[in-house]
Amino acid sequence: LALPLRGKRTLLVLDNFEQVVEAAPLVGDLLAACPGLTVLVTSRVRLRLSGEREHAVPPLGLTSPNDAPSVENAAQSGAVRLFVERAQAVQEDFALSPENAPAVSAICRRLDGLPLAIELAAARIKVLTPAALLARLERRLPLLTGGGRDLPARQRTMRDAIAWSHDLLDPPEQVLFRRLAVFAGGFTLETAGAVADVPSTEARTTRGSPTGDAGAGESALLDNLGGLIEQSLVRPVAEVAGEWRFAMLETVSEYGLERLAASGEEEAVRAAQAARMLALAEASGAVPGLPASAAWLNRVEAESANLRLALAWAIERRDAETGLRLAAALAPVWLGRGPYVEGRAWLERALGLGVGPTAARVVAQVALARILLLQGDLALAAATGEGALSLARATGTDRGAASALLAIGEAVCRQGDLDRAARNHDEALAQFGKLGDERGTAEALSRLATVAWLRGDVDRFAALAEEALPLWRGVGDREGTIRSLDMLSLAARLRGDLDRQAALAREVVALSRDLGDSYAVASSLWTAAAIAGERGHMALSARLFGAEEALRESVGFVLDPAFGADYARVVGEVRAALGEGFAAAWETGRTLPREGAVAEALAAMDRLAAGPDSASTQPATRIGGRCLTPREAEVLRLLVEGKTDKEIAASLGVSRRTASKHVETILGKLDVHTRSAAAVTAVRHGLT
Repeated sequence: LALPLRGKRTLLVLDNFEQVVEAAPLVGDLLAACPGLTVLVTSRVRLRLSGEREHAVPPLGLTSPNDAPSVENAAQSGAVRLFVERAQAVQEDFALSPENAPAVSAICRRLDGLPLAIELAAARIKVLTPAALLARLERRLPLLTGGGRDLPARQRTMRDAIAWSHDLLDPPEQVLFRRLAVFAGGFTLETAGAVADVPSTEARTTRGSPTGDAGAGESALLDNLGGLIEQSLVRPVAEVAGEWRFAMLETVSEYGLERLAASGEEEAVRAAQAARMLALAEASGAVPGLPASAAWLNRVEAESANLRLALAWAIERRDAETGLRLAAALAPVWLGRGPYVEGRAWLERALGLGVGPTAARVVAQVALARILLLQGDLALAAATGEGALSLARATGTDRGAASALLAIGEAVCRQGDLDRAARNHDEALAQFGKLGDERGTAEALSRLATVAWLRGDVDRFAALAEEALPLWRGVGDREGTIRSLDMLSLAARLRGDLDRQAALAREVVALSRDLGDSYAVASSLWTAAAIAGERGHMALSARLFGAEEALRESVGFVLDPAFGADYARVVGEVRAALGEGFAAAWETGRTLPREGAVAEALAAMDRLAAGPDSASTQPATRIGGRCLTPREAEVLRLLVEGKTDKEIAASLGVSRRTASKHVETILGKLDVHTRSAAAVTAVRHGLT
């Protein structure tokens, strides 16, 4: 070829070059002899020639699971268009419709957008509807057969197509390939090493082996993983914390799992994967049953699919040691980010395995008690906490006992037994103090602050929150820091210091956004919504309350009864002020993405903290330890004058309904039942 091509500008196309990749040096010789020659090569592996530029061909475009399942959205996907085209080749009248578009889109996603897999699946449309086909894709490979008789054997079934690439691998690469198939949702080089180090059932080759000592093992791992990437069986998918994550397409992974099962290594490989996930989960450093650091939560979130896989494997094997330790270690994830329904289910399953390690069992019981109380199942939460406390005391697990006391105390506090709650929290405070546990101490102080709030002791409420704040900051616990700042913001409002309230609330919203803790974000939106409502920004308040409700429902927790009355009061005022517009504003908030709601809350708190607000230019009024907003003070003065709701509305330029709602709120704040009693209280405290 060199003779006729020399001196000419030519494009040479070589297709499916992986079949003759050993001939790559000849291509290099040809390029050297013909300066005007450009070679375009399609191959499953790189040629490894000087000057080679690699362009990866991705799978076909897919719809997002979050997109509206419409015909128009589905038709934008190249994968869906290919499915429809190939389905029409075997069933002429097939068409995308509102009824089948969601199933067709889901089929293409399950098949990873792979053209051959989509073609083979679409050929089944004569006997399976899209919905029936989707239901049978739990195991893809047995279904994806029946390619054209005029095609090469490797293109007639999906299994043969993957096997073709697999058979091009060296034996050590084949060993690593089947082991990496055990991961779900991707893996890092570190987690890949955990399964690579499992003793191999196959002999070593000159290329190396996934086994060996740490140095040789890592070198071999890099070589063999690189080989899998070159064969397009593994791909880098994202960089997380300065480290690549790799993944297999699910269709490829299914083939790898078949090879793993046939190798006799599956039990050992799954055990190694579970052990690595357990080590990761136990690195949180959290107080048992309480949320953990954001950095650890983010790392665990990246491995969430693998952690679930490991936990399910341990439970299926009735491995109480691994199952309980893993469930206990993952408790901070469910407490911090939810969903609570999932966390509760995993914890209950793990606790059902048997006794297991005592410390892990106590932690799991405490975490379950916390989730139960957040879901509103207070009686069961208290009982579960009592079980954890009994076990912890019987086995001398002091930290677990202190954590159980907190869980019981919070449950009975929400049931209204403040004296018992205070005793439990005081005992936990003393226990954490003896242990030198600052995070536990801060948690106990925060729980005692809630008891003080419910008793109406604003000064003690603020003092306890102030005492807890430096402890939270000292241990780097942003979730606890947020709670203390939120409490101090509320205390500032009750004391009439509205500028400090807005500044603290702004910090609460910003920290919650950065932390990503769903409970903290929802609580911060509640705080911002309440402030907006009390300052007269009613539509904004309704939107933020709607966003808070949607987030709360998605995670699965109920309102803390300690602050329920305050919530109901502000929401009632906003509803009364907006009238018919309330529902629309609330629903708009429910549809806001979390990031959008947080951004709106931050902007609002910035405005309020920057200077006087139209609804807050006057100081708040304190009567008998209760704080009235400027507008409420105006209404109370008119009550002293004997005005009716209609007359109050006319004086203030508001609706009668709004005036009536203000009166109702004032009666509640002053803890009186009649308008005349409110007037007497006002006069007694000098408000005239």
